[in-house]
Parts: sequence; C-alpha cells; structure tokens
Amino acid sequence: MFERKREWKDEWYKPQFPAYQQIKYMLDPLTNTARYKLIYQPEKVMDKIPLIPKKQNFLYDMKLWCYDSESHEAVVLLKGDKENFCMLDPMWIVNMYAADINKLFRHDVFYQDKDVHQALRFQRVACFCYYCGIHAGSSWSEKH
Repeated sequence: MFERKREWKDEWYKPQFPAYQQIKYMLDPLTNTARYKLIYQPEKVMDKIPLIPKKQNFLYDMKLWCYDSESHEAVVLLKGDKENFCMLDPMWIVNMYAADINKLFRHDVFYQDKDVHQALRFQRVACFCYYCGIHAGSSWSEKH
C-alpha cells in the first residue's frame, strides 16, 4: 500500500499490469461479445546479482560449528578471541574457498534433536560442494 501511494518509484518492485488486446474476428459464443487476451511486458532482468561480501579462507582455526535454534543460523566457533562467523543461509557455503569447505565437510554440525532438519541442510550443502568441487573461484563449465 505504501508503494502504491508513492506511485512505484522503484522500477524493480513495480507490479506488472497487463494490457487487454481484442482478438480480431473472435466472439464469445455464449455472450456474443469480443474476446480479449492479456499482453504482458517482458520482464526486467538484472545484469549481475549482487553478492554479500564474505570473509574468505578464515576457517583454519575453527573449533566447531553448530546450529543455533534461537537465531536459526549456523554458527562457526573460532579459537581464541576471534569473532564467531554466522551463516543464515546454507547457500553461503557455496561462496567459500575450497579450504573452508573442506574444513566444514570434515567436522559434523552440532544441533539439538528438534533442529535436525534445518541443521542438516548446512551439512548437506557442505558435502555437496566438497564432492562436486564447487567453491569460490571454481568454474562450473570446466567441471561439467
């Protein structure tokens, strides 16, 4: 409602309103009125998808990683006084370096029994990236 009052200033979020076009020489047999079709404009596509910049090659001093049921994210605990790394989405693992993915693959994620489904999503993405060789800097076209 707020966007509608602003008259859709942001073009990326503006809804598409189709135009009605009459189909020539075609009548609806029940009502004997003209038939119409909806014409949609082609969708707008971004040239590049912006990625959130992430730390790279930093898991060499990892203690463990676990799933936090309160914040619903995977937390990587690091040794010493370093700040812990939190992953909200399992697909963030795809953008890590090969050494970081190897480290996540070698260590199982800790979780409570109620969070098994969510926690294993992170573990599965790490396993998939490890076995398929997907990491930051890898080329998908060279491997497949």
